[in-house]
Amino acid sequence: MLKSPVLPRDLPLFSDDLDLLSGVLDDVCRDRGLARDTPAAEVIGALLIQLYRQGVRDKGKLAALARAYL
Repeated sequence: MLKSPVLPRDLPLFSDDLDLLSGVLDDVCRDRGLARDTPAAEVIGALLIQLYRQGVRDKGKLAALARAYL
């Protein structure tokens, strides 16, 4: 039997999680004049997922951290 711990990064993202992250990504991309299908938007999306899995669940905080990253 495998006895490794379940880490937050291993948990699935559900529809509500993805809706929140997608909305934040839309806001940040709009503010920065980025299209969602650009490499920069993909990097921001990956960052948002990483932050979310680390416990940042507030939409405003996620957006602020993503904007600071740019």
